[in-house]
Amino acid sequence: MTTYGVTSTGFVKKDLEAVVNEIGEDQQDLISPTLNLLNSGVIGKNNGIFADQIRQMWDLAEAVYASRYPDSASGASLDSVCSITGYRREEPERSSVTLDRLYLDNGVTIPIDSVVSVGPSGARFITTAAVTNSSGYKGTYSTTAESEEYGEINGYSGTIDTIQTSISGWSAAAALTCATAETYSLDGTSLTLQVDQGATQTVTFAAGNPWSASDVATQIEADTTGVDSYAVGTYVRVASDTEGTGSAIKITGGTANAVLVFVTDLIKGFNSEDAVPGNLEELDPSVRINRLNTVRAAGSSTFEALKAAVTLVDDVDQVILYENDKHYFSSDGLPPNSFEVVALGGTDVDVAQAIFDTKPLGIRSWGSTVVAIDDSQGFSHDIGLTRPTEIILHIKLTLTIDSTYPVDGDALVKAALVAYAATLTIGVDAIILQFKAIPLTITGVVDVPTFYMDIVPDPTGTANISIGVREIVSLSTGKIVIV
Repeated sequence: MTTYGVTSTGFVKKDLEAVVNEIGEDQQDLISPTLNLLNSGVIGKNNGIFADQIRQMWDLAEAVYASRYPDSASGASLDSVCSITGYRREEPERSSVTLDRLYLDNGVTIPIDSVVSVGPSGARFITTAAVTNSSGYKGTYSTTAESEEYGEINGYSGTIDTIQTSISGWSAAAALTCATAETYSLDGTSLTLQVDQGATQTVTFAAGNPWSASDVATQIEADTTGVDSYAVGTYVRVASDTEGTGSAIKITGGTANAVLVFVTDLIKGFNSEDAVPGNLEELDPSVRINRLNTVRAAGSSTFEALKAAVTLVDDVDQVILYENDKHYFSSDGLPPNSFEVVALGGTDVDVAQAIFDTKPLGIRSWGSTVVAIDDSQGFSHDIGLTRPTEIILHIKLTLTIDSTYPVDGDALVKAALVAYAATLTIGVDAIILQFKAIPLTITGVVDVPTFYMDIVPDPTGTANISIGVREIVSLSTGKIVIV
């Protein structure tokens, strides 16, 4: 005979058939053995109705039993189990981005909750702070925004380029301002520029020294098409007159640029840097694994427990722990009888608190950042931690492609390179051959004839880049040029 409920092997639930059979058996024992219990009869149909309600109670009992154990609990029940050991499910976050290329007429305000997007129909980002141009001139301004949706919403450099909230005086044109503020000596010089990634155009400054800002702007407009140029006080501003997706401008060189000092980056879209990706709510399988790590940390050695404790701090992505148990400085600069936590992500206070809560007594927590943490007695302790220095890579490459290369192939190549760089952990070198192989994963890329990688703009390096124990590789799409 089957035993139901909580047993030595777990919970055994009565199914609908078992409930119906037991009701029928009781009726025949207590009422009459000749009762018609067929499903087509009145008694059989009533038994089926009652049995289904009882079966639902068994389902509930099973769910309550399962909710007590992390391997079987789910949703809110799993959260309750995890709270016993102090682990909390990672909450969903939106991607965040700085819109630092907002081109505004004087007096124009972009209010909070204004919407921009990646192309006309791509991911949407909503401003989280208002910004106003009160300078007296057209100008470029900055504000912050979050993705409309939760999760890892991509907003690669220069791709957020479409205004969805129409505001008079807010332009989607690309613009840049020179870096000097004086009378210009430009006789006999030239300036080359490119508008909307079209043909290169040349401006010639033949005569007129000394040149004023308005003289320079007038000459630029006279020698080019598709350009809006004007004086901003003693500065010169150059903008594409294109409104909307695809607007771009770039100063490609010329002897006049030594005087005017325009940046030579391609200016495109509202964001010069990639959005910081968000995340979806942590799923149950990941919650179970991280809860288990929390439990293990409590029973681990101090070294592993400390590393686990910092890893579990909200928004911490990577942790490397070094220790020096000698009575002299280690080769990488760690003081005697100390340890160092190198952590990427999380707030300084949260990381320092995790270190303080786990570290051994009398051992120094060393690091380039020091946070004061109070103990339960009110005494303050200086807790050191280190943030890895970002080694920013610059990449320039050429591609050999065939007819299957997609229209957005360049963007896909850049995204793939950025995604690979994000997999490199603290202290891991940037191996150029591994980076060079990444474009070959994109459909239509046949070869990568040239590939340069360096830590300076306009890279020429062809060697691996060494990364120190307190450093980490950083790469954004804006630092990649496909020739």
